[in-house]
Amino acid sequence: MKDYILKKSTLLLILLIPLLVTCEKKESQLMLDIYSSGWYTSTSTVDSVTFINIHLKVTGYSNAALLSITNGGDGMAGCSEIKCEEGNFSGDYLIYFFPANSQLHRKFGSTITAYSRREKPEIVWCDAVGSGNTISKRFESDVLP
Repeated sequence: MKDYILKKSTLLLILLIPLLVTCEKKESQLMLDIYSSGWYTSTSTVDSVTFINIHLKVTGYSNAALLSITNGGDGMAGCSEIKCEEGNFSGDYLIYFFPANSQLHRKFGSTITAYSRREKPEIVWCDAVGSGNTISKRFESDVLP
């Protein structure tokens, strides 16, 4: 009887090994949907110097574990985390600023990146290495201001 149970257990184990080896946890498809986005300018004064501020207002949905927004150029270079509530996000981000007397007419850009895993507690200067798969969306303004 003992040999019979051992043979049955061994046979069952042999049959299950291929299933255990080929089964892997599938990550759900990473999503980043943008519902709306828009660029606008505002002004601010600091120590009697007037600045033009470039903003990006964006709303959307993502099933990501972590979202970041990346900005470049003078003013607000770097990354910051986008906070989500049940996958939905909405934010008004200061992308760039410059003195009003410089009269720069140009395009501005920013990138939102979704990460499938969150391995670091926060994003500091775009350091989200090892955070799984990513998907990004680039936003570019018309010529402003």
